[in-house]
Amino acid sequence: MLMRILYTTMNLQKAGSHVVALTLASGMAEKHEVFYFNHGEQLVDAGMVKAYLKPEVRLLDITCYPTLNKALWKINGLLKRLTGYAGFHELCKTFVFLFMIVRHRIELVHGHEILTKYSKLAKVARLLSVPIVVTDHNGYTMLLKVGDTSFYPYANQAKAIIAVSHYTARVLREGTTHESSEKLRAYGEKVLASDHKAEYDSLKSNQSTTPIAVPLTVPVTTIYNGVLRYNKSLPVPTTIKESLGIMPNALVFGMIARGTEQKGWRFALAAYQQLKQQYPQRHFNWLCMGDGPCIQEIKAELGTQHPDIIFVGNVDDPHYYMSVCDVGIVPSSFSEGLPLSIVEFFEHRVPVIGSDLCGIPEVITPDNAEPGGFLIEMEEDSTPCISSLLSHMARYVDDATLLNKHGEAALAIRRRFDMDQFIAAHEQLYTHVLASTK
Repeated sequence: MLMRILYTTMNLQKAGSHVVALTLASGMAEKHEVFYFNHGEQLVDAGMVKAYLKPEVRLLDITCYPTLNKALWKINGLLKRLTGYAGFHELCKTFVFLFMIVRHRIELVHGHEILTKYSKLAKVARLLSVPIVVTDHNGYTMLLKVGDTSFYPYANQAKAIIAVSHYTARVLREGTTHESSEKLRAYGEKVLASDHKAEYDSLKSNQSTTPIAVPLTVPVTTIYNGVLRYNKSLPVPTTIKESLGIMPNALVFGMIARGTEQKGWRFALAAYQQLKQQYPQRHFNWLCMGDGPCIQEIKAELGTQHPDIIFVGNVDDPHYYMSVCDVGIVPSSFSEGLPLSIVEFFEHRVPVIGSDLCGIPEVITPDNAEPGGFLIEMEEDSTPCISSLLSHMARYVDDATLLNKHGEAALAIRRRFDMDQFIAAHEQLYTHVLASTK
């Protein structure tokens, strides 16, 4: 059955959840008519879009109407000068979003933003009869960790919620993460305020009103993220290492993430520096892929005194750098979905040391499989324990056999995240949702 599907995200800046949405749209476009609406037309990583979105998918935003967009910006500026109100253009974008759904006769909207009181999807649920599916990349889980269930009435307006891990599905169904630390709550609110606007808006709304006791009734299903196989040829590792100034016998630790505090850059730095002190005769490198405020701060603090720490910035092709890594590091704090970087490291037989947090254990230490790395113990505030990370790094320094064993296991685990089952699971869900709404 041919379906007309629209995918949507708040922006198209570099992020794992956006890569998932783009690859899903591209995969579904092989059999269906697919559209993609970007609410943040000024926030686009062109390299990411080019790499993951096929031409068959029509990319939509307000710039599809350049004359209208220009006029709206002028009115927005005028209203801001006269009244202080600066949200007119954003409001109009929401109506353009609704218009696009009607104009293109969209049958199903799949949002990769959470459905809350202030989300764009809430307007679709209220004003249109088009069914909505939402993928929770752990936005809802973050709210539950800080005790916020105010999103339930709005989440229930969706026809289905896709959880990216069994952990996420469980906490959504149970309505709690079974964590009740004031330190965790305080740290979580800090993370939400700095890096997750939709979730933070929901939290602040809940704090200023009396929450309504409404259970979550929308069906929740788990679909692991699908990750594209890398099909390009790469130079031999020695050539890449030479271009990066890495010695042939160096043990290379790799990390890729947005440059925010939540991703654990400072915890990784602390463990890496202690490792060098512990093994003064060994050669190490820390290869850092990504950019953002936390990374910029670290670069400024380190200056030019640490050539073994290599910052390559945002990269469109992480596999080029991952192929020379010996160990991947994913020291996330507070909350995490199902990081694509772990699966991408696994494709190169690179084991990963990741936080024992949310969906990460389901990738690194899945049931009925050899582990593809180690899990980092977590502190009370849900930050990674530096001594635990350091001890796992040291295990790989001391035991090359274990490093190779975990690398082979990682490659086997990687098959669980191939695109075929990912696309098929979504197609089956969409068919069920559309059948149930007729």
